[in-house]
Amino acid sequence: MVDNCSAIFVDIQALIRVFETNERVKLVGLIKESGFYHLLPCVKFLKVSSEEALFMDMEKVRQWCCVVVTHGKDGCGIYRKDGKIKIEPFGANQMDPTGGGDSFLGGFVGGLVHGLGVHDAAFVGNFFGSLSVAQIGLPKFDLRLLQVCFVT
Repeated sequence: MVDNCSAIFVDIQALIRVFETNERVKLVGLIKESGFYHLLPCVKFLKVSSEEALFMDMEKVRQWCCVVVTHGKDGCGIYRKDGKIKIEPFGANQMDPTGGGDSFLGGFVGGLVHGLGVHDAAFVGNFFGSLSVAQIGLPKFDLRLLQVCFVT
């Protein structure tokens, strides 16, 4: 994958969770205890929630890749080796938090794919995350929102 992609995006969930024999999900502990820790230098963007960030050494990991930390209703933060920035949230009447992080990541990646810089892509991620949590169940997005976000 590393050889075929210009950028690898990873959600930390894939690195710190394992299935036990009874099919229950278990946290492996710190990210360095996972079998994937050595691959972090190949990752361009690592998405973590503020709760998941506790399972990693932020100072070390941000030297290898850009870490995007979601803070729910408080927006997100971008951590790179050259510093950190806070991206302001969009207000939302939270009805169901399920899928908020995934919607954030979709908006973020979509922004980058459409040529936005990291700051603006994170802003779009915050926007889609806020739309998602304001709905119950599978989010429904109006396609016109994409045209507004990604007009070049």
